[in-house]
Amino acid sequence: MSVCDFIIELNRLRKSSSESIDSTNKFDEFKEYIHVERTAERDLKAILKKVNATGKKTLFMLCGSAGDGKSHLMSYLKNSEPEKLIENYQVYNDATEVSSQCKKPNETLNELLDRFSDEKCDESGQNLILAINLGVLSNFVESEYAKTRFNRLKTYVEKCNILTSMVNDNDYDASSPFQHISFADYNLFSLGEEGVVSDYIERLLDKIFAENETNIFFKSYKKKSVECPLTSTCPIKNNFEMFMDKNNRKYISQLLVKGIVKDKEIITTREIFNYVYDVLVSPEFSFDKMCTVLSNPLTMLKEYVKNITPTLMFDNADVTPLMNQLQKYDPVLKRTEEADAFAVHYNVSAEIEDQIRTYLKGSSYESVLANNKLIGQINSDKVLKLHLFKALIRINEIMNYNENDEVYISFLKDLYYYNAGHSMGLASLYNKVQKAVIQWCGSESDANVCLDDSIMGYSVYEDLDFKEYLDNMPKKVDDGQLQRFTPNIVIEFTNKHTSEIVRLTIDYSLYELISKLNEGYIQTADDRNNHADFIIFVEKMLYAGSLGENILIVSDRGEKAVVKKTGFGYEFKVVK
Repeated sequence: MSVCDFIIELNRLRKSSSESIDSTNKFDEFKEYIHVERTAERDLKAILKKVNATGKKTLFMLCGSAGDGKSHLMSYLKNSEPEKLIENYQVYNDATEVSSQCKKPNETLNELLDRFSDEKCDESGQNLILAINLGVLSNFVESEYAKTRFNRLKTYVEKCNILTSMVNDNDYDASSPFQHISFADYNLFSLGEEGVVSDYIERLLDKIFAENETNIFFKSYKKKSVECPLTSTCPIKNNFEMFMDKNNRKYISQLLVKGIVKDKEIITTREIFNYVYDVLVSPEFSFDKMCTVLSNPLTMLKEYVKNITPTLMFDNADVTPLMNQLQKYDPVLKRTEEADAFAVHYNVSAEIEDQIRTYLKGSSYESVLANNKLIGQINSDKVLKLHLFKALIRINEIMNYNENDEVYISFLKDLYYYNAGHSMGLASLYNKVQKAVIQWCGSESDANVCLDDSIMGYSVYEDLDFKEYLDNMPKKVDDGQLQRFTPNIVIEFTNKHTSEIVRLTIDYSLYELISKLNEGYIQTADDRNNHADFIIFVEKMLYAGSLGENILIVSDRGEKAVVKKTGFGYEFKVVK
């Protein structure tokens, strides 16, 4: 079986590749090339400089999750960073270093951190920089070792909210022997009033697809283009060419961001590289097979369409959980008038060549799929015609991406307003939540909600008094783009009877439900099962209503009566 050198080079991107494992003892040429500076790195360097200026013994914790780049950054700082900021530090990576096969992580940390125990913390000694997963850190601060020997470290972790979902300031603390940076506090994209800017992801993609001689992938691509006998019909080569266009790369970055925001996918740098490999190279791709089918145009077209990125992105099931999740955003699933008109003509007409050429114009697949000698083969096979139809829709979306999901756009804007502390910008969301509560409960008019409709022949309503509470909003910032922000919006109302603050945390899924309720949607059993938090919020809001003072009773025949509390007791009055 022949092996493609270009695929071997791309294989560096895979999680299973040895390139994905970083050692603190070396930082090779490939790692040097692929390195992209993040905000977390800049903040870490700033704190290290302050630590080094004091000469004070310090434990620096670099916290995060598996695959987010801690090991890579540690290796960079130790072996390649020009200022040598951790030259005199002991460096320890909890994910890759093993001191003893017999010892558990807590035992190892107990020994490693001995000089930072409560009784030795203020003594002189060597600085330590520790890359540690949040789960390992959590287990350690809850262990007996922390309770008996590392109370000061435990207190620091809790005070800085390192193990919570809160967004915290990672400022240098001159009074502490402990410092930290947590990757969990930083997002892979920034957030502004106009939406997301996926700068970091795009710079990672630039490293793979940039047309320059320092790019090892591009160099290998050029070499293949000259030497490979399959070059004119190679799907992998054409896949790579598709994303040499920077505008097309934005589709990948925005798709990944959508997975993070909408689906709460935890996407790391390692996951991004692996995803790119998976949409470039099919696990079933065979160089020998592609060469064999060249003599049969119809078979070649089938094999080619099966191996191009638009197909790999949305039709390849169970390659990775991330790919499975992102397939819900398949452009084929979107219904538009233009797409429907194209689908009708494509499926009923015998002359579709011009449409195919229009959809492929300017794409890297045009030379194969719009080839005059091959295009006539498409109508001769129903399976090929269907697969090509889906590919055309997806290619068009990649090349002309324009986000038009109004709920998603609105959520991103409100998410920015919340995290930037712009309370006035959230007025519309507060109104939507009020309408959603009324729609959820049912109402007799805009001013009331249904408390109980289980009494045969009657329904009971109360007036709701929504009083917004804005004092707990995040601190107002006017920086334009936010790099560190919480993925949820928290809104609050005050119960006028008890002064209790009623809080609702809104993620994208709940935001979508609130938007649907505002359009008259009737919730289902699934909605009630999936949004228990909203049900609890509604129940608390009902306690803030007029139940103890004034209720409306409506019969099935439309008769109405008011029960109102007065100084002399309750008054019953028929109003209709």
